[in-house]
Amino acid sequence: MSAIELIEQLKALPAHEQADFARLFRHLQEQSPGAAPGGVQKAASRRWPDFTLRLQRIYGRRVVADSETVISYGRGER
Repeated sequence: MSAIELIEQLKALPAHEQADFARLFRHLQEQSPGAAPGGVQKAASRRWPDFTLRLQRIYGRRVVADSETVISYGRGER
């Protein structure tokens, strides 16, 4: 099947199916390893939030010395 035939079949689909096709096609492009030049750089440059800072804002300077003890206590094991 040629690309022109495929495009003609795509045009014949209802609008919601065309939108579904476009969404799935974009997802497929994102998943392929060599799809976009610089796609790897975008993922590598993504910045993650500072979770330690976030937890300090919520809980202050309180620190749990041994989290296994807290988990075991919560489960009723100790």
